[in-house]
Amino acid sequence: MPGHIACDGVTRSEIVVPIMIKVGEVDVAIGVLDLDCEAEGGFDDEDRAGLETFVAALVALVDWKL
Repeated sequence: MPGHIACDGVTRSEIVVPIMIKVGEVDVAIGVLDLDCEAEGGFDDEDRAGLETFVAALVALVDWKL
């Protein structure tokens, strides 16, 4: 992908899920879950959905002190 900066030279695909929390009435990005894969096309829509569910559970369980 143009402009992609891989952390590891063997990375061939990547998926990034934003970690968003509510601060008052505003959604704030506080980080990302960033996974790399050595295989090209290593992630699909099922992976995305599962990781988004994981991030939502993480957001709900952690006491974010901002």
